[in-house]
Amino acid sequence: MLTMGPISITPECKRQGYGKRLLDFCLEKAAAMGFGAVLFEGNIKFYSHCGFDYARKFGIRYHDLPEGADDSFFLCMELIPGYLDGITGVYQTPKGYYVDDTDVEVFDRQFPPKEKLKLPGQLFD
Repeated sequence: MLTMGPISITPECKRQGYGKRLLDFCLEKAAAMGFGAVLFEGNIKFYSHCGFDYARKFGIRYHDLPEGADDSFFLCMELIPGYLDGITGVYQTPKGYYVDDTDVEVFDRQFPPKEKLKLPGQLFD
């Protein structure tokens, strides 16, 4: 099993098929490497068109979320049909995904200030 995502495309290149091409390329590579399924954090409105569905439908729950909490961002796709048959469990985000907020602030200060925007399609406020 592999985890990845979400994919981000610079605004001036959106709606030109780059996101889909990038995703398809990554999924082809994952399948060629022998991965049976991909877990993904993203927006179902886009990724359902690419073959993803809610991970809960595969019996996989996102860690740190209580039963019944909104997990609509947590998606899954089988690369090998039936790979997840009979599998249930709780997904734990890899440690490398976690960063300290102080480290992020230090990193961000290296760049000119920007206004933080909330744009359509964002998953979290």
